[in-house]
Amino acid sequence: MQAIRFKFSDPDHTMTRSALLFAALTIGHAAFAQAAPSKPAPLPAEPPETVKAELDITYGRTPEQELKLDIYRPKTGGDSLPACVLVHGGGWVKGDKERFRPLGLALAERGYVVANIEYRLGPVAKYPAALEDCSLAVRFVRANAKRFGLDPARIGAWGGSAGGHLVGLLAAAPTKFLTSDLKDVSAAVQATCIMAGPTDLTNEKFVESLRKAKEQSFGFQWFGKLYDDAPDLYREASPISHFTKSTGPVLFLTGDLDNPDRDTGGMEKLKSLGVPAKQVILENAKHGCWLQRPWFEQCVDAVDAWFKTYLK
Repeated sequence: MQAIRFKFSDPDHTMTRSALLFAALTIGHAAFAQAAPSKPAPLPAEPPETVKAELDITYGRTPEQELKLDIYRPKTGGDSLPACVLVHGGGWVKGDKERFRPLGLALAERGYVVANIEYRLGPVAKYPAALEDCSLAVRFVRANAKRFGLDPARIGAWGGSAGGHLVGLLAAAPTKFLTSDLKDVSAAVQATCIMAGPTDLTNEKFVESLRKAKEQSFGFQWFGKLYDDAPDLYREASPISHFTKSTGPVLFLTGDLDNPDRDTGGMEKLKSLGVPAKQVILENAKHGCWLQRPWFEQCVDAVDAWFKTYLK
């Protein structure tokens, strides 16, 4: 850091030492304030002029709650746009769709119809309720393709953290979590981004964290059972257990400070099956970086590039 020097002119020697010190401190503070970096601009919370938003559309009804989603779409660009189902994180037990709104709005600006969804959380309904909801959301969006101006053959999924796990399982097993609603509509997605989400819930490191937290673990709160009491349940809920040659292309997106090795098993399994898979690692990025700048834009760029390639 370059030193800052100040020179005062006081030819009449009328300024006291304290006055000189005060002046120096005042000017010095102003200089440092000028040099201080500006705060990052806030993430978008409201739709820009180019995006239309329809909020809190009911896409399903369960005994526990009505299920809502928000639709963001470009005001121009045609009536057959690629789409993305966006799934928030929160350890399967907390969070809401509003938190992921900035990501959805940013992707809509890139030319996608985005369905930002809520789903039943662990305290409301245990596994597999959240997967049933995500599956229904895809079917609802596809069934209403004309209403929302999207191409039903070009629907992707993007989720972060627990949401990343959910979209991974949705991509891997699109027929496993069907409910009676819209049962004749496909729940398949054509491309997926798993953002900092686990694909193997039986991974040694993941299981170690579950055992350490015991009943306080998110896994127990979501499944209602400890891993050692129901290992087959955790295996069933692992995307890696269901990946096949028909799984669509998967992008793994994570920060270099957020356990990138988490993605290795799932990525290797997909590649062995001939499924396109790629990992993008963001520099100096921790878990949750997707809602902070500069990583926010980097995440949107990566997902946009992936979808442009595979949602043709």
